[in-house]
Amino acid sequence: MSVCTLSASSSIRALGAIRFNVIRPIALQGLRTRAIPNKSSTEGVEGAGSAEGAKKNRLKMRTIETMPFQTFQLALDIINKDRQEKLERITQERETMKKLIKHKGLTHADRRIVSMKQQIEKWQLYADANNPRVKYNFDCGIIGMNKPIYLHLLNKKWRQRNRPILMQRLETMHVIPDVLPAINPIADVQVHFKGRKVQSGLLLDSLMVEEFPTVRVIPFKNEEMLCTIAVVDPDVPDSKKHGFRYRCHWVVSNIPISPMQTTAVGRSAKPADTIVPYLPPHSQKGAPYHRYTMIVFEQPERIDTTALEGSINRDDFTMRGFQSKNKLHPIGAFMWRVEWDSHTKEIMQKHNLPGWDIMYKRIKDVVPS
Repeated sequence: MSVCTLSASSSIRALGAIRFNVIRPIALQGLRTRAIPNKSSTEGVEGAGSAEGAKKNRLKMRTIETMPFQTFQLALDIINKDRQEKLERITQERETMKKLIKHKGLTHADRRIVSMKQQIEKWQLYADANNPRVKYNFDCGIIGMNKPIYLHLLNKKWRQRNRPILMQRLETMHVIPDVLPAINPIADVQVHFKGRKVQSGLLLDSLMVEEFPTVRVIPFKNEEMLCTIAVVDPDVPDSKKHGFRYRCHWVVSNIPISPMQTTAVGRSAKPADTIVPYLPPHSQKGAPYHRYTMIVFEQPERIDTTALEGSINRDDFTMRGFQSKNKLHPIGAFMWRVEWDSHTKEIMQKHNLPGWDIMYKRIKDVVPS
C-alpha cells in the first residue's frame, strides 16, 4: 500500500487524483484523544473496521441525571430530596383522607375532602415542577397525560398561545354573543378535516368540510367526564324577515373524555350517541360567509338520547336553549367559515340540500323596476 503526503502548497487536483485514508487526530488539552476515520474509506486503519475498534470508538451517551458537573449534581440531589418529602406528605394526606371517609362518614363531596384533594394536586405539581427530566421530556414532546405536571404544563402553554387566538376570533367575529352570551374555554378543542388539522376561524373549502371532522378534546384535569358536541350555523339567510336564523348541523352526546382519551369523534374514539347527524356546511351564492360554531359542553349526567331524538328541529335550534334545557356547561369552542365556491352546488345537490339555485343580493344593489 502506497502512502502519499501532501504539503500545504500541493495542488488541490492531487486530492482528486488519488484516494486517501485520512485520519484526523483530536489532541486538545484536557480531553481524550481519539482518531476519527474518514467515512469514505476505513480499510487499512487498524481497529476501525473490526468489532473491537468500533467498541473502543463508541461514544458514551450521557443523560441529564449523569451530567458530570458537581454543582448540577448537588442541585439534583436537593430537588430529589424535596420531591421525596412531598411524596411522603401526599401518602400521609391520602391515608388521613381514607380514615375520615371510613370512620367519620365523610363523602368525596364534603368540603374538607375536596380541600384535601386540592392540596394533594398542588403537592403533586410541586414535586415535579423543578425536575429537569420533566422539562426536557415536555420540550421533546414525551408527555405522560396521566401525570398532573404534564397536564399543568400543557395548560400553561395552551393559555399562552392558542387560547388567546381562539378568544380573539370568537369575539371579533361576534360568535360571542351571537351563539352564546359568554364562553370561558378550559379545554383545548382540535379539529381535523380529512386528516388535516385546521386553525379556528379559517375560511374552508366546502368540499373539505363535506364529511364530519375528527375532534379532539384535551381536558387539563385528571378526571373523566361526559361531553356533548354541538355545531350551529347562526348565518342562515331568512328572506321573509330580512335577517338571519340558526340551523343545527351536528349534535353528539355522551362522549367519554379524559386526559388518556382525548379523541371525542374519530377512529380511536369511544362509542357515543349521535342525536343529530352531520349536515355538510354550505352557503348560498351571494350570501356572506357562514360562521360554523362548535361548542363542547360538559354534561352533569348521562343524557337520555331517546327523549331528544326527533325533538330537535334543525331550523328551530338555538345553542342557548339547548344548553339551558339539558343543563350543560360549555368548556371548549371552535369555529370555521364557509362561503359559496365552485364545489357548493355539487355538494348541495348530492345531499339534497335546497337553495343551490338561489342567488342572494343586497337590497341596495337591486335596481327598482
